Amino acid sequence: MTCPAYDLPKQTLLSTISSLYERRSLFFSNPDSDFTRVKKISFDQTILFPIIAGKENTATELIDFFNEGKIPFPSAMIQRRNQIKPEAFITLFREFIGRIPISETFRGYQLACFDGTRTNLPYNPSDKDTYIQAIADRKGINQMHLNCLYDPLNDIFLDMEPQGIHQMDEKAALCTVLDRQVLVGQKYRRIYLADRGFASFNILAHAIHNDQLFLIRIPVSFAKSICLGHEDWLDMTSFDKELHVRVGRRKTKKSLELKDYHCINKRRHYDFIEPGSDKIDSLKLRILKFPISDDSYEYIVTNLPMYGFSESTVKELYGLRWNEEVAFRHLKYAGNLVHIHSLKKEHLLQEIYGKLTLYNFSAFLAATIGRIRKKTDKYIYVLNHTQAQKICIRFLRGEIKDPVELICRYLIPVRLGRKFERNLRRQSADTLNYR
Repeated sequence: MTCPAYDLPKQTLLSTISSLYERRSLFFSNPDSDFTRVKKISFDQTILFPIIAGKENTATELIDFFNEGKIPFPSAMIQRRNQIKPEAFITLFREFIGRIPISETFRGYQLACFDGTRTNLPYNPSDKDTYIQAIADRKGINQMHLNCLYDPLNDIFLDMEPQGIHQMDEKAALCTVLDRQVLVGQKYRRIYLADRGFASFNILAHAIHNDQLFLIRIPVSFAKSICLGHEDWLDMTSFDKELHVRVGRRKTKKSLELKDYHCINKRRHYDFIEPGSDKIDSLKLRILKFPISDDSYEYIVTNLPMYGFSESTVKELYGLRWNEEVAFRHLKYAGNLVHIHSLKKEHLLQEIYGKLTLYNFSAFLAATIGRIRKKTDKYIYVLNHTQAQKICIRFLRGEIKDPVELICRYLIPVRLGRKFERNLRRQSADTLNYR
């Protein structure tokens, strides 16, 4: 008997979890003894708990998770989680992505937006990597920075590089992700999109040397640096030019004869040339300038070819990057990433990668249903991701047998053209949800 389409994501997730158990030597703290005796909490349940745990404390979440019968104490769950290394959740996240079908592409390319977000953690001043005291004589906070690679067309997270708040380096994280994506393989050729905080010769070099396509918004200062010797371009209201940029570490007689030569200071990262080396690297780039209002302009650097990606196409591509900001909000609040159930660093990673897996699970489930849209005279209604993730949690618990009807019931209107002033305010983490 063929299982319903909506059951495919659940079976895929559970089979991926089972495959981890078969590689126990890699993911268990003590492979010879962990999960060998029959206890209240199985391996599958231990993996699922950090994925679907919500905003309640651990004891209440265990009641919801086991529903009835012999419900284990929070300490028992903590002991079980101690037996599993964070690498198990990292592998689950990455291998589950590989099993999600890619249904939406941009002219045959998969889009991959890279950006970072901070997430508050329970108060723990002993964790020096995440603890920060922003205001003198005030209680500090714990924060972690998540550098995420996101597919805006298929609404899934592709990769993540976590950093403590004191080790935060978004540019280095993007270089790491660019290198890693080549190693893990790709189903489709990708176009990497990033904002102007990632304007760096090192990032451009990592993308080019890894044969990756990219499109990055850059500030005026970086545009001036790239257009060295072509300053007249910057006076135009718009332009679309290709050029070669040469990068090195020393100012020699030979290098100074090159009008497009850029000397990278030894304090700055450029991973392909050692400080003091005479080597010169050549980067083929395309730079665009176009107006976005009467008195403001955007600059884009890319290696996309002109013949297939016109200025209007580049604008359309960059506009898709903003969907990642919405995804971060859904990940944190609908997916309960702001509600942490342990202080241990290993358990933090379990919950972070678990919530990323939950987000991708809900996107996979929505994709099996098909494109959910309803049009009225006033609005177009689309999937409500907040409700979809909550429904997925209940689906994984076994409380809901058929999630399709519920997901299709809760839709939200798309209100085009709305603009809001961004009001920044301090936020603290919720209290630790352990006991």
